[in-house]
Amino acid sequence: MHESFQQFDQNLNGGWRILQLQRDYLGAADAILGYMSEHSADLKTWQMASLAFHLGHVYALMDDRADAIHWFKKSLSYHAMGNPAYVEGFIAFLQNDKPALIADRHMVATTNLGPWQAADLKEMDAMIEYFGAPFEAAWGALNCLELAAKANPQWLDFCRAVSKKYHDVYSQHFAARHSK
Repeated sequence: MHESFQQFDQNLNGGWRILQLQRDYLGAADAILGYMSEHSADLKTWQMASLAFHLGHVYALMDDRADAIHWFKKSLSYHAMGNPAYVEGFIAFLQNDKPALIADRHMVATTNLGPWQAADLKEMDAMIEYFGAPFEAAWGALNCLELAAKANPQWLDFCRAVSKKYHDVYSQHFAARHSK
């Protein structure tokens, strides 16, 4: 893996995210672990935190809550995440702790995070809205509408697959939301 950190971790259409788009979450996790191992001497603390966070994210997509929580906590251990409450919100979601998730969301809303704040709040809102559903359903609900239009055709394929898998979750949510 000779990709730069930017190419591997921050590019929505490259690195480990290509495997995520194919819903090869285990492959994505293996790619991140391999990159971390191969480049650990060259990576800055915030980059290791980002990779650990994204590893937690991939494990959450697999519904492997124990490994997801482990890696989210590992990302916090680097003390380089912009707002720890954002990461704590993921942990609360995975631990089925809605009051903590709502409190973490409030903390993110009242902390100036610059350009990432709006995106972080949308993601946390999706976790609250789809609380109790698998993380893949909540993340898919949020990102499929926004990312498919911006990125590449593979995002559309990913969104179709996630939508098909969670059709019942989305249908129930839609019916409940519009019956009020």
